[in-house]
Amino acid sequence: MPNLTVKTLLLARHLLPISPSNTVLDDHGVVVENGRILAIDSNHSLLKKHPEAVQVDLRHHIVMPGLINAHGHLAMSLLRGLGEGHLIDTWLREVIWPLETRFVSPDFVAAGTRLAIAEMLSRGVTTASDMYYFPEVTAAIAAELGFRAQIAFPVIEQRNPYSNTADECIHRGVELNDAYRTAKTIHLAFGPHAAYTVPKDTLIRVFTLAAEIGIPIQMHIHETRQEVRNAHEKLGSSWIEYLDRYGMLVPELQAVHMTSLTPEEIQRVAERDVKVIHCPYSNLKLNSGRCPISDLYSAGITVALGTDGAASNNALDLLGEARLAALLANDGTENPSRVTSEQILESATLGGARALGLEAETGSIESGKAADLIAIDVDNPGLQPLFDAHAQLIHTAAANQVSHTWVEGKLLYENGSHIGLDVNEVVATARTWRDRLST
Repeated sequence: MPNLTVKTLLLARHLLPISPSNTVLDDHGVVVENGRILAIDSNHSLLKKHPEAVQVDLRHHIVMPGLINAHGHLAMSLLRGLGEGHLIDTWLREVIWPLETRFVSPDFVAAGTRLAIAEMLSRGVTTASDMYYFPEVTAAIAAELGFRAQIAFPVIEQRNPYSNTADECIHRGVELNDAYRTAKTIHLAFGPHAAYTVPKDTLIRVFTLAAEIGIPIQMHIHETRQEVRNAHEKLGSSWIEYLDRYGMLVPELQAVHMTSLTPEEIQRVAERDVKVIHCPYSNLKLNSGRCPISDLYSAGITVALGTDGAASNNALDLLGEARLAALLANDGTENPSRVTSEQILESATLGGARALGLEAETGSIESGKAADLIAIDVDNPGLQPLFDAHAQLIHTAAANQVSHTWVEGKLLYENGSHIGLDVNEVVATARTWRDRLST
C-alpha cells in the first residue's frame, strides 16, 4: 500500500466526506497527491479522468476523515486501570497524583505517548489533543511518528515534576510554540488546568498571550457537580460566569467536560462561540456528571469528542466514545433520534477540527485539505448487512475494523501493522512501567 505522495485513487465502496454534505456516497473515491486531497468523484469518473494514477482498491470499505480525539492526557496510558472504583477526588488525590509525583519524567511521557498513539492509530484516530507534563517530549514523538497533535502545554501554579511555577510553564510553552511554528502536524495551545487551580491574574495573562500569539486555550471547565457547587460558594457564581466576567469566554477557548450547565450558561457559551469537548466515558466512570450535548447542538455550539486519559476511560476509542455520547444524549427522551448518528459522527471528525481550530486542514474530505483519512473494512459479520453507514459506524464495534490510517497522506497503519512504530517494543516498555508502578 503506497503513501499518498504520487497521484493515488482511493476507490471506496462507501465514501463519507462529512462536509460539505454529511451523506454517504456509494461507489465513490478520492484522488490524493502529495498528501493533499485533490477531488472526490465516482469511482468510474476517477478511473476515467486519472488513468495514470496509482489505484488502491477499497471497495469493501468505508473511507472517511480520520477521527479527532479533542482531549486527552496521552502519557497517562501507562496508568490505565489504576485506582479503579474511586470517584474523581479520591482517584486523583490518593492514586494518580502520588504516582505522578514519584514516576512522571520525560521517559514516562515518551513511553506513554507511544503507547497512546499506537492505540489511536489502530482505531482510526489521526489527530489528538494532549494536555500533560513534558509537552516537548509528546510533540517530538508525535512529529517523529507523523501523527497530528495539538499540544496543550500545561499551565500549573503548584510545583510538579515538570515545573516549579506557572510562569515557568508559560515561558517553556511559548518557546515550544516557536519551535513548531512551521510544523505541518504539530499545533500548540495553552493548557491551564482549570479556573479553580490557576489564579485569576495568571489566567488573564494566558488569555492575553494566546490572543497575541494566535493559538487557542484548552481548559477543564465544569468537570464535576462539586466543582460547580464550590464555585457558587466561593464566588457567588459559576465558573462560566466568572470567566465571562474577565473576558475569557472567547471563540478560541476549548472547554472540556462542561457538565452541570444551566440554560443561561449554554446561551452564554453559544453567544461567545466557545467550543465544547465532551468526554462521556471518563465523566461516567468517575461519576462527574453529563454534558448536555443535545442542548448544545440546539444552541448551535460546536461540540467535539474526547476520550480524556486512558487512566480514566480506559480506552482511546473515539468511535466507542461517540456511541456512548449518542446513547447518553437520547437516554430518557421520548424521541430516540433527538441526537442523530450523523451529528455525533460530525462531532468526532469536523467538530473536533473546528474545536481545535484545524478545520481548514482536516476533519472532512474536501479538496485542498490534508489527506488525514481512514478506511474501515465492512466485510465483517458485525457490520453486515449495512443499511445505514452512519449508524453502523456509531453503534457497532467499527473501530476494530479500521484497516488503514493515513496522516498527511502518509500510511501509518495497515491491516493490523503499524508503519514506523515498533509495537512489540512499545508493549514491552509498557510492561516494564507496569512493574515499576506496581512497587
